[in-house]
Amino acid sequence: MPIFLRAQGFKVYFWSNESDEPIHFHVTKGDPSPNDTKIWIKKDKTFQVASNRGRISDKDLMRIMILMHSYVDEYISVWKAHLGYEKYIG
Repeated sequence: MPIFLRAQGFKVYFWSNESDEPIHFHVTKGDPSPNDTKIWIKKDKTFQVASNRGRISDKDLMRIMILMHSYVDEYISVWKAHLGYEKYIG
């Protein structure tokens, strides 16, 4: 499970086997778990919250998405290098 970014007490990561899912990232404040918040990356490089089971506040979600917008190209490159594919929603 590669951790892409640590910022403001949060970890942004993806699992090593994402089962051919579209590009997305998970966000947690503690140890990664299957119940963490999941955010899709759309083809136009905008974001869509898939689930917020991690119960991250709207304010923190917005800050994370603003931060990730700065790194979206790098994140996609890391995803493709690690998982070997590029697939989007929408």
